[in-house]
Amino acid sequence: MKKTLLTAIVCAMTTACGVFAQESATLSITGPSSWVPGTSITLSVQDTFTNLGGSYAVSYWLDVSSTVAPFLTITGLTHFTFPNGYNGPFPIAFDSTGSETVDLGGASNTLIPDGSYHVTDIVFALAVGMPVGTYTLRTTTAPPRASIQTDANFNDVGIPQASFVFNVVPEPSTLALLGIGAVGLGLLIYRRRKHRDGATD
Repeated sequence: MKKTLLTAIVCAMTTACGVFAQESATLSITGPSSWVPGTSITLSVQDTFTNLGGSYAVSYWLDVSSTVAPFLTITGLTHFTFPNGYNGPFPIAFDSTGSETVDLGGASNTLIPDGSYHVTDIVFALAVGMPVGTYTLRTTTAPPRASIQTDANFNDVGIPQASFVFNVVPEPSTLALLGIGAVGLGLLIYRRRKHRDGATD
C-alpha cells in the first residue's frame, strides 16, 4: 500500500512539474568584436530553448544605433537548424531608426527537440566611412517584430533581447595616413630644432 501511494505521489509530482515548467527561449550572438570599415564580418546566432516540447521555428530581427545604420547592410544568411528562412534578395538595409525589416529566423518541417543549436550565420558588409566607436546590435522584442520561438503546440514563446557589442576601428588606410602624418610632424619638429640649435651656435 505504501509503495503504491509513494508511486502515485511521485507520478503526480512529475506530471505537475511538467505542467508548470517554465518555457524559455534565448538567443546569443557571437563573432569578431572589432569591425573595420570597408570589410565584411560574420556573426553566428545560437538558439537555446527548454520546456517547449520542441520547436518548429524561430523569428528575430535586429536593431542597431542610427549612427551606424546607414553604413551597415546584411549581405548573406545561412540557416542551419531551421533551414526554411529568408534567402534573398540581398542586401538587407537598416532604416533611419536602425532597424532591419526581414525576419532572420527560420522554420523546420520537423519538430526540433529542446536544446541549444547554431541556427544562423549573418554576413554584414561595413561601408567605408563607418564612424569609429562602440555600438550594440540587439534583437527586437516589441510587436510587430517581437522575437519568438514556436513551441511543439505552435504557441509563440517570447525571446528576451540578445545583444552584441562591437567596436568600429579605423580603416588601415586611415591608420597609415595618421602614421605618415606623425612621421612628417616628427621630421618637421626635428628640422626646426636642428635649425634653431644651429642658429645659436
